[in-house]
Amino acid sequence: MDQHDFSNTDPSLSRPTPMTCPTCQRKFLSDESPTPPFCSTRCQMIDLGRWFNEDISVPYEGSPGESPVEYRDEDD
Repeated sequence: MDQHDFSNTDPSLSRPTPMTCPTCQRKFLSDESPTPPFCSTRCQMIDLGRWFNEDISVPYEGSPGESPVEYRDEDD
């Protein structure tokens, strides 16, 4: 059976990371929030609402007149 030696793990990996909430710009540590990169569930839901309302989106970089590829299950 494999045994792991965790004595040499990098301690910087377990340190909280300073973050800035993309919704409200509040600064917080990563271990203070259950929903990083957001500082709270409220900010996470505000961001999700912006995506659903298409207030924000990922830009489409195709040729003009070309439609995005439509993905389908193999069973269709």
